[in-house]
Amino acid sequence: MSVRKFLDLSTGHLSPRDREQLSQALAPGTRNTPGTCLVGPYGWMIYAEEEPDPLTWSEVPGLAALLARARELDCDYVLLDADGPVDETLPFFDED
Repeated sequence: MSVRKFLDLSTGHLSPRDREQLSQALAPGTRNTPGTCLVGPYGWMIYAEEEPDPLTWSEVPGLAALLARARELDCDYVLLDADGPVDETLPFFDED
């Protein structure tokens, strides 16, 4: 049996532009979706590769720090949820 960890974070850790780029990159029917990920109505779950290809998420530059944080904490995935928790060590983009 294999059990994996994931880092649960707020989508606020991505800038509004990064969130829009990620939505576009993962939209249904998009060809060549980068990386391994799941899309939901309130966010995304993305595989945190141990040695990511720098071009994989080049359209979403803010995601690199979140994936690196997941790897730092020995997590295989990042769950980005609109109501997810805030990690004080990462940038946060308040929309208010």
